[in-house]
Amino acid sequence: MTDTHLDNAAAKRERIKAISRTVHSIPVEEGGQLRPQRPAPLQPAMQGERFWKRTALAAGGVAGVALGFAAGLLATRRR
Repeated sequence: MTDTHLDNAAAKRERIKAISRTVHSIPVEEGGQLRPQRPAPLQPAMQGERFWKRTALAAGGVAGVALGFAAGLLATRRR
C-alpha cells in the first residue's frame, strides 16, 4: 500500500478518536449521556364523557349482535 493510503487511514482513526474524546468528556449534567425525562401522560379532561361514548358503542355492538342472532333464529324457523 502507498504511504498516502496509510496516512489517510491514520488521519481517519485520529478524527474518530478525537470525536470520541469530545463526546465522552461532556459532563452528564450538561446533557452528555443523560436522556431527557419523558413528559407525563396527559390526563383526559372529560373522563366521564369518554366513558359514556365507550358504553354507547359497546351497547350498540351488543344490540347489533343480538339483532343478528334473533334474525337468524327467525330465518331458520320459517324454512
